[in-house]
Amino acid sequence: MTLDYARRIMTRGHAVAEKAGMKAVFAVLDKGANLVAFSRMDGAWLASNELAIAKARTSVMFQAPTDVLSTPLKIGEPLLHFDHIHHGGLLLVGGGQPLFDAEGALIGGFGVSGGSPEQDAAIARTAIEPQN
Repeated sequence: MTLDYARRIMTRGHAVAEKAGMKAVFAVLDKGANLVAFSRMDGAWLASNELAIAKARTSVMFQAPTDVLSTPLKIGEPLLHFDHIHHGGLLLVGGGQPLFDAEGALIGGFGVSGGSPEQDAAIARTAIEPQN
């Protein structure tokens, strides 16, 4: 995970959020869940600071998008059970995306907070998509 790559992702996220009329917060973590880069748009909610980091951390820890981890409970189907999620700094709502290198190895996670979980997830997905 390089700082340059983290900044490019956040710049794309910022552009998508701005186009949607949102004020968001962005966090990029490395594969050890350490903060590499952080950006808060002017006027974004202060609570989104911690939420963006928690979403990025969750995507690193599970190597999965956080919107996938927030699947609604269905009676009779097995489900991962998490006690005390808050204590581990994890957040199982949309807005976190794991980051992988060209070989498929985990290099970090990206978290977005500022809108609904669906909006945050869409921004995160768009920001990490390869640009043509």
